Formats: sequence, structure tokens, C-alpha cells
Amino acid sequence: MDKVHHIVFHDNIDGIISAAMYLNSIVVNDTYRLYPMSSIGKKEKFELIIKSMKLKPIDFLVILNYENHRESSLWIDHHWSKEIGNDPVINSKVIYDPHASSTARLLNEYLKPISIIYSNSFLDMVDTINKSNYKSLKQIFNDTHPLMVLRAYIEKSFRSEMMFCRIVEMLSSTNFNFKKALYQLKLNRRIIFELQKDVEKTKKAIVISDNMSIIRQSRLGKYPRYAEFYINPKVKYSIRLSTISQNRVYFQIDYNRWHNQLNEVNIGHLLSGIEYLVKSNGHHNIGDGIVHEDNVERLLDNLCINFNNGGLSMTEEMEKVGVDKEYDPIESKAESMVKTGESKNIDEARKKASKSLEKEKEENNE
Repeated sequence: MDKVHHIVFHDNIDGIISAAMYLNSIVVNDTYRLYPMSSIGKKEKFELIIKSMKLKPIDFLVILNYENHRESSLWIDHHWSKEIGNDPVINSKVIYDPHASSTARLLNEYLKPISIIYSNSFLDMVDTINKSNYKSLKQIFNDTHPLMVLRAYIEKSFRSEMMFCRIVEMLSSTNFNFKKALYQLKLNRRIIFELQKDVEKTKKAIVISDNMSIIRQSRLGKYPRYAEFYINPKVKYSIRLSTISQNRVYFQIDYNRWHNQLNEVNIGHLLSGIEYLVKSNGHHNIGDGIVHEDNVERLLDNLCINFNNGGLSMTEEMEKVGVDKEYDPIESKAESMVKTGESKNIDEARKKASKSLEKEKEENNE
């Protein structure tokens, strides 16, 4: 009976690198299977995947940079868990530290007594990408480091299980020779130049609401991440909404760490306390999750209250001008335009609403 290593990993840079490190260090002559998991994956699907493994007593289930499962042999993660809390937990089955910069960094410490130690040079870049601790916005859209090229490729590509598995296996088989791995994957710095072009396309999609920007996109990755900060440096928080099914929306939240004001909201903690979310995850400056379509506006209002000056919801913010929307059709229509993304801000929406209503009035009088 052969031992099988079942390697579950989050399909981002941290998860991919962690899976490649484990494969390169622990799995020698044993059989293995790779399971990339997305943030937008359903918990029910995760359960079905674990069940499909048909784990034998000799098998080893390792989960890297993703939520734990009761069947796991080893779980390594740095995402804050509401159930566990702030204190690190380290034992034979769990390596959890919400203060760590990445799961790859935790895995490296785990591997030290039993395998090679990976260099800080690329682990530092994993930490940078994972925590979005870039030196500047310019670095995001200009840095041609191999991991930045890989990050840009993943962001732009249609996400498939085979793609993530191949990347993990290529990094492992080349012993983390990134130049060779990217060449064999047919990737180069042209990806970065394409990313720069996509920034321009983002301008038309941004809606500004005081301190935060909102982008609604038909698919995940349609617009480059952080493009809104690059376009409008005054934006402090960004919210991305991506439709993933008929009634479910995947959201991403980022704090503009290049902003001149500090982030006083722990995004990960904030999301963990919103009871109507289907799923949520995050750190101090970043977060994501899934929400039912019916609760999207409710979520936006909650985020406005926490992110915007004065603690007003989107509805209340629009009421600051002192207009009673119940009796003002222009204000009512304008609010609807902002929420649906038809207009970028309330001032623009009011102008459009006014012209629209005047046109309707003229047509009715004819």
C-alpha cells in the first residue's frame, strides 16, 4: 500500500510557493496529488474534495494557506482565525501564526530540522506579495521580478486547476530556479507591460464614495488589482465585486497602504463580525469573501460606515446635502445610479438624473 501525500493549497502566490516547497522537500519517492483551492470555493465543495481522497491510514493530508479540516495530518496557515484567536499554535498537526508574513515563511521554519532551508531572497518577495507590502504603487505595475511576473500572469489568466498544479510542479522540479521555470512555462516580462495597459481600462469602471472606491466586474481579475490607487492616490480603501454565480458575489477589500493616513480598521476582524457573509477571510489591511447578491448593498453600507469619514452609510452620505430623497426624484434617481455603477459619483449622477427626468417630462408633454 503506497503512501499518498494529498497537498491542498490556496491558489495564490503564497499557497503556490508553499505547495512547491512541500513537494520539493517532503515528497521524494511517494505518490502525491495537488488540490488548488480558491477563496471563492464553497465549503460544501471542500468537503466533497476531502471525501473524494478516500484517505488511508498511511496517507498524509497537508493543508497550506487555506482553512483547516478535521481530517488534516498537518495544517499550516497565517490567516487570523476567529476560533483560534491571536496567539500562535504550534504542534505536530497545527502550525498557526496570524502574525507571520506568509505560510511559506512558516513552512520554511517547519522544514529546517528535516530538509533544506530556502533562501530569504524569494521568501521576502513572497511576503511582499502576500502582504501587499510593495515599496510603491509603481513597483506593482513595473517590477519584473519572476514572482511579480508570475503574480501578474495568475491575475490575468482564466483560473484552472491544471494551471496551478503545473506551476507548482515546475517550481519544484527546477528547484526554484525561477528563470528556468518561467521559461518552461512560456512566461516573460511582457505580462507586466500588458498589466500596464489594463490600468487605463480601469478608469471607466471606478465609482468613488468618499474614502473608498467601488468596482463591479463581470469576472474575477477583469481589472488589475490596486489600479484604482494608481489612478486615484487619494482613495483610501478599494472594494471589488465580482459575480461568481447567479446569486453570489465575491468581494475583495484593500487598504491603500501608500495613503497618507493610517488604516485604523482591521479589515480581517471587521469581516469576521459580519454575520450575513457566506464566507470571509483577511488580515489587517486586506480581506475577501463571498456574499449573496441580495446583501451586496447592505455590505457596501457597512463598509461605508467603517471606512468613510463621519461613519455614514452610502444612503446617509447622500443625505448630507440636506435633500429629502423621498420627495426629490432627482436625488432618488441619482442614488440609484451611484449604487448600480451607472455614475461614478453623486454629483455626476445628479446631473444625469436631472437631464433624464427633464427628457421624460418633455416626452410626456408632447
